Amino acid sequence: MDKILKFKIWGDYAHFKKYYTTTSPLTFEIPPPPTIIGMISAIIGLEKNVYLSYFQKPEDYKIAISILNPIQKVRWSQNLIDTKHSFWNIKNRTQIRIEFLKNPAYSIFFYHKDKDIYQTLKQNLSNHKSCYSLSLGLSELLADFKFQEEVLINNVKAIDWINLNTVLPVSKIFGNESVDFGISKEIFKVNYPIFMQPDRIVKKREDLLFERNGKNIRCKLEDYWQTESGENIVFF
Repeated sequence: MDKILKFKIWGDYAHFKKYYTTTSPLTFEIPPPPTIIGMISAIIGLEKNVYLSYFQKPEDYKIAISILNPIQKVRWSQNLIDTKHSFWNIKNRTQIRIEFLKNPAYSIFFYHKDKDIYQTLKQNLSNHKSCYSLSLGLSELLADFKFQEEVLINNVKAIDWINLNTVLPVSKIFGNESVDFGISKEIFKVNYPIFMQPDRIVKKREDLLFERNGKNIRCKLEDYWQTESGENIVFF
């Protein structure tokens, strides 16, 4: 891996449902890796029932994400209607409060060993073309995207303090007291689904650290990647 693609996705609102919420759905702050894979598959045209099969070997692909806009959450009530018996004669309604992200924007770093997937994504991003509608978690929450660059990347193996530009998986941290939580930072830790099988069963979850306002995280790592433009990134 010597080059990766970098592109931006954004929208007015997003909802990435947390798996442990039901009647009052809460949202993750960033799209989980399986959701990002779904977005990429929508852009390049992989079918819904098969796209996960192209992302079953962690050594075949890499994904990282950085937060561009501060994380803002809003909640409003929605009426859910019962259409089981009739779509036109609605009798039952259920009102619930749903949490949404407002003005979300992210940069995605992506690589895939399959050259067809990589080149198709590069071409479609460059032409601002998507085979399927791109959304941020729910079909009603349409997203836009923009190709940023194809960038050279270098693996760095050195135990040192760096300013990380992406979300940080806790497993990548080197030892204790290796994250600077400085008073000017708002760093959160949330458990995310990382790897999903084609049958939609999540096989791996992990705690991720992120700075709510999109600031970098000062941390000590022994293995990370650096782009030619000087960004330090860590893949999921």
